[in-house]
Parts: sequence; C-alpha cells; structure tokens
Amino acid sequence: MKKTKLLILSLFIANFSYAQTSLMDSLIQKNYSTFKKNNSNAFEGKGWTTLQGEISKNNSVLLGEYHFTSEIPYFTNAIVNSIKFDNYFMEIDPYTINTISTKIKSLSPAELDKFRNENGSALSFLQGEAEFDLYKNILQQNIKIYGAEQISLFSDQLLFSELSKKSKNKKAIEIYKQMIANSAAYDTKHNTTFYLFSDDCQAKLDALSALNLSANEKEQLEALQLSKELYLNRIHPLRIQYLKHLILEKLPEWKDKKNLFKYGANHMPKGESLMEVFDIGNLVSNIEEANYRNSLHIMIIGKGEGETLADLDEYKPFLTVVKDDNWYTYDLRPLKQAISKKKLKVEDLTLERIIKGYDYLVFIPELTKTPKTGKQNH
Repeated sequence: MKKTKLLILSLFIANFSYAQTSLMDSLIQKNYSTFKKNNSNAFEGKGWTTLQGEISKNNSVLLGEYHFTSEIPYFTNAIVNSIKFDNYFMEIDPYTINTISTKIKSLSPAELDKFRNENGSALSFLQGEAEFDLYKNILQQNIKIYGAEQISLFSDQLLFSELSKKSKNKKAIEIYKQMIANSAAYDTKHNTTFYLFSDDCQAKLDALSALNLSANEKEQLEALQLSKELYLNRIHPLRIQYLKHLILEKLPEWKDKKNLFKYGANHMPKGESLMEVFDIGNLVSNIEEANYRNSLHIMIIGKGEGETLADLDEYKPFLTVVKDDNWYTYDLRPLKQAISKKKLKVEDLTLERIIKGYDYLVFIPELTKTPKTGKQNH
C-alpha cells in the first residue's frame, strides 16, 4: 500500500513538473521576437520595433547589463540615437564622471587619447573603447549624465590629481601631490592590495580633514573615506543604500524627465534584486509609480566568447527558442502574470526574481569583450 502511495505521489510530482515546464515553454514561445543589426548603427526587426515602442512610452528605462562588452554599448547607442532622453545614470562615481566630461569637452582628440592612456582603469567602465564612445555620444546629445556609485579603488590618483589642481589650500595641494606619488609607488611595490587601505593614506586623509578646504573638496574626501569603509567591510546593503542615496539626492532634477539608467543586472529589477536587497531598480520603480508613471526594466544577457548555450543553463527555458544569430527579446510580463495567478511555479529563485523584476529579457548571440586602453593598475 505504501509503495502504491509513493508511486502515485511520484507520478503526480512528475506530471506537475512537466505541466509547469510546458506552460513556461508555451508562454516563452508566444512572447518573443527577434531583431538584428543593420548598416546604420541601429537595428531592424519586430523585436527592435517592440522595444522602441515600450521605451518610448515609459518615463524611466533601466538596463541591467553585463559589463565590459562591445554589444551592450552598441545597443544603448541605438536607444539614445532613436529616442530622446534628458538624463543618463551610470555605475561610476560622480567625481570621475565630472572629470571625464570636462576632459571630453576641453581636450583635443590627441590629448583625450593621452588622458585615457594615462588613466586606464581609473576610468572604471569607461576605460573600454565602446563605452567611452557611447559616453561621448550621450554627452554630445546634451543628455545630462549622473554618476551614482562609490569611488573605485583604482580612481584615487585621478581624484587626488584633480583636487590638487582646484584646491586653494597650499598645504592641501602638497598633501595631494604626496598621495599621488605614494599611490603610484604603492602600485609598484604592493600589487596585491591598494593604497587607499594603507596607513599612509589614512594619515593624510586625517591631515586633510583638519585643513580649511572648499565644500567640494570636503565632499569628495568624505566620499572617498566612505568608499574605503564600504570596500573594507564589504557590507553590500550599505553600499546599495549609498547608491540609492545618490540617486534620491538628485530627484528634483530627474523626477519629471525622461531617464535612462545603465547598471549591472543585479541592480535593476523592480522587485527584490538578484543580491536579495531592494536596489536602484526598486527605488526608481516606486518613484515612478508614486508619480502615476511607469518604468521599463530590461535585462541584457548573452553568450560570451568561448561559451555555448549550455553554459547559460540558468536561462535554459528562454534559449530553447534560439535558432540563429539574431538578437532575441522576450516579454516577461505574461510569465510574471502566470506566477501571480499561481498558474506557474518557478523553482529557481534567481530566475523567478528575474521574471518578476524585469519586463523584458534581451539575449545577444555573441558578446565580445570591449578593448581596453591605457594603464591597468594592480
């Protein structure tokens, strides 16, 4: 009798799992379309037309990406070239952003290349040629660019260099120059760690805090100190709080405008993030809802160099329809609706968060790493 009951239970579970898989497959089959690059630095096809329509009618658009690729900047360029945005938010600190913007506007092409080569990884995600070209295009279109991120460990020398040029305090200028030299030497002698974590750096930050500095200097040094603490303590929720604080701080400047956000895919879901916190995507979604508007959340994935579709096992339900080298876009909202109505149960929690947190999933058949230029610290 017990064996019979176990057999019936096993059959029930197997049939239930099969039904759930069939339903997901059916919903995916009915709600995807494709598009491809054309010869005009843009795209063509039903998938692109669908995305353009959705992007046009939503107030804030959030792209959750893989970093350091050539294709995602191409995709973003196509968006900003076809749809007018007022603001662009990116995953780099505001001080590095301001420095790069100033250099692009003031330097000759040769001088700008020299600046990139000398700074390399200090430019964070903009060290890549494709991302840098995207940034220049956005700047040329008079889209206001905001950086909302902690200061990178690689950006200290660039930060101190710019502060030394703008400071009115002679003692502070002397300390900044010492920090630049000491950081450069630290790179050579201690390539397994960072100058920002050194006793020398902290002593000089303490000395600077006792000086009569401009409000801008104080703000940047405080942000650097906070970034140091975030790196040392590795408190992810606190880092996300800081990112959200930076975005919320600028709310009066962007809440009634057309906005584009481009961050790592962990940050952009409208619900709980893939890192189990409520992140930027959730903040922006709530702000737009509170103003009776909508946000559009798009996650971008792809097959990296040397990978096969089998290497993207977590996205397997979506990749079963991939038959060619087109780009694929999937409308996730019907799946989310099926989950909400308890018709569909997704066992994988990360996949469920993606479906609930994003409106569209874009699959790129071949992701290539963008070439980097300049010095690569550490």
